[in-house]
Amino acid sequence: MSGYRFEIEASAGPARRKRVCGGAVLLVRVRLFDGPGVIDTHTGEPAPRPDAFTDLDPRDARELAFGLLAAAEHAEQETLQANYWQPRR
Repeated sequence: MSGYRFEIEASAGPARRKRVCGGAVLLVRVRLFDGPGVIDTHTGEPAPRPDAFTDLDPRDARELAFGLLAAAEHAEQETLQANYWQPRR
């Protein structure tokens, strides 16, 4: 199944993963969701899709964050090079 959401947020916990040596590691919860007012383009009705969650190990969450930062930097550079940026008046 595929799909997309218009919003994303991340928080520490509440999920934890047990460690082999004892104790637990707090996981990073990533939530993808549609905010209020998002309309389904096929039906014209409010988007009915449920929130999507995943819990990531802190190392994996950090890797995802770095990947997002790199993609954002690349998108900005491509935008500037293509003159897509139009100043607001």
